[in-house]
Amino acid sequence: MPRIAIVDDSRLARAFAAAALRAKGHEVVEIEPNSLFEILRVLREAPVDLLVMDFLMPECPGETLVRACREDAALRDQPILILSAHRDDDSLMRMQQMGISGFLLKPVEASALAAKVAETLEG
Repeated sequence: MPRIAIVDDSRLARAFAAAALRAKGHEVVEIEPNSLFEILRVLREAPVDLLVMDFLMPECPGETLVRACREDAALRDQPILILSAHRDDDSLMRMQQMGISGFLLKPVEASALAAKVAETLEG
């Protein structure tokens, strides 16, 4: 059973994504983005098959988290799926250059999230 971490500053968004993925049989770890250090600690201590994360988070911006994962030997190859309510093509291009696995625009439907996660895990 794939293990997926969800990082989003919105408790509601985390709960929605977690429920959608649990319904598909995934094990889900919800991480509140209080600090970059804490997120990285959780990801190192309990490795996941996929990181699903919000892009715009006040305490830990998405680009900062992606960059930190890519610079960390233990997380360098971590597949990352970005969720965002705002499409910023420049930021998206930078994220793609850093090797994100995919992007979904919020609000995302449960079926679309589950399909993109399945596609990412298979890829």
